[in-house]
Amino acid sequence: MNFDAFQLIENALGAELSGQGFKEPAPLEDPAGRAAMFATDEVAYSLLYDDKKQSFLLRSTTLNDKGEPGDWRQLSVWLFDKRTGERDDAESIINDFLEVVRGPKRVAIVQQRKKSGKGEDRNVDPLFFINRLVGIFPELKEALNEEKIVYGQVRFVTFIRGHVLPLAEDLLKRYPDSEPADKLGALLEDMYKNGDMDLRSILTYVLLNGLTQESYDAIQPKLGADLQKVAKFSRRLIGKNIKPEKKKKKRGKKVEARLS
Repeated sequence: MNFDAFQLIENALGAELSGQGFKEPAPLEDPAGRAAMFATDEVAYSLLYDDKKQSFLLRSTTLNDKGEPGDWRQLSVWLFDKRTGERDDAESIINDFLEVVRGPKRVAIVQQRKKSGKGEDRNVDPLFFINRLVGIFPELKEALNEEKIVYGQVRFVTFIRGHVLPLAEDLLKRYPDSEPADKLGALLEDMYKNGDMDLRSILTYVLLNGLTQESYDAIQPKLGADLQKVAKFSRRLIGKNIKPEKKKKKRGKKVEARLS
């Protein structure tokens, strides 16, 4: 095996969970083997490779007031020999683990914990973000009205990819040090801090990941530390093809049903 399966899975989970408000993954001491933890202030996931059982585990727990994890609950377990395992097997594990953390029940649990821990909820949605963008790109107003007339709603991902991204790309390439570019950076930072889960995902996976490296390098210094960390992980997945799970020889095999 000429790749680091643990790092590959950790990067994919980090990119996904960052959009849900989780911090950058941190090494976790575990007697069973190599582990990493992804945490908010209230809940955490961990990725563990159990050396003895030759398997990857995805687990979850709640954190106490000191930020320390409680008892870990297994969510999914896959057999994987790190000496002979193939990339296709690791990608199957990624697909499954991402399916777990993206599941409506899991997301709802995380969000409920965050609400009860902070006593507040994020209520800034993608439409609010698009309306704010009109102040930077006035030409979006006509496109936004047309979107509503034709489709009866705003298709957020499609609209941002098709209309916002080209304008942002052009602005950052031609006028990277301009006031509008600074306003764009400040808006992205503000929207990430106050946006709901859908908006955070759109900011990272659609807008920031959609920029060329040149344009991203221009906007990156204008972003806050948290958003810079999130973007660093999400942009690692640009151009990577995480294949859908398919039938193949059972080298990396799921050995335990997921718990919702």
